[in-house]
Amino acid sequence: MEKDINKIDHIISKLGEKIKYLRTEKILSLKDLSNRSGISAAAIHKIESNGITPTITTMMKIADALGRDVSYFIEEARKDKDVVFVPAKKREHILTFKKGLELSGISAKKYGDFIMTAAYAVLEVGASSGKKSMKHRGEELVYCLQGKVEFQIKGQIYVLGPGDSLNFRTQMDHKWKNVGDKKAKLIWVLAVPPS
Repeated sequence: MEKDINKIDHIISKLGEKIKYLRTEKILSLKDLSNRSGISAAAIHKIESNGITPTITTMMKIADALGRDVSYFIEEARKDKDVVFVPAKKREHILTFKKGLELSGISAKKYGDFIMTAAYAVLEVGASSGKKSMKHRGEELVYCLQGKVEFQIKGQIYVLGPGDSLNFRTQMDHKWKNVGDKKAKLIWVLAVPPS
């Protein structure tokens, strides 16, 4: 019985961390998630910092806004996942709200398996991250396979062509755009250290 209570306490203590990880992975501010979920930004912040435990209704709204089932937040990371193989034909689509960007997962799917998350990205001609710059915790490594993609980081412009790569800390203002005349294909890696 005591072991079950400890397990429940452990799962509850990881809820905020999982929410924050997904929110930053999807490049959403607290306000963005608040707008999508109908939960106040202040409440989300308190949940992420383990200041409050969310109700099941709140968790359902947040999970829906992040494109996940509630079960994702209460599942324990399996201890036997030290190696993850993703066959090319079994890549899972990653939900994104950026128009003209298609992402397929090439790394571990479950939160907590690894620090890094990677995707195979296809950017339509003219696709961009938007007019406003973004910033979030972590680091990104982008490797260009095809096309021409412009990244602007702290006002400095970098244009990637086939074989070029860019590695940067994501707490700096940054944005991207496919400036080529054909689809761009990238390998995109995001690393967010545990908080």
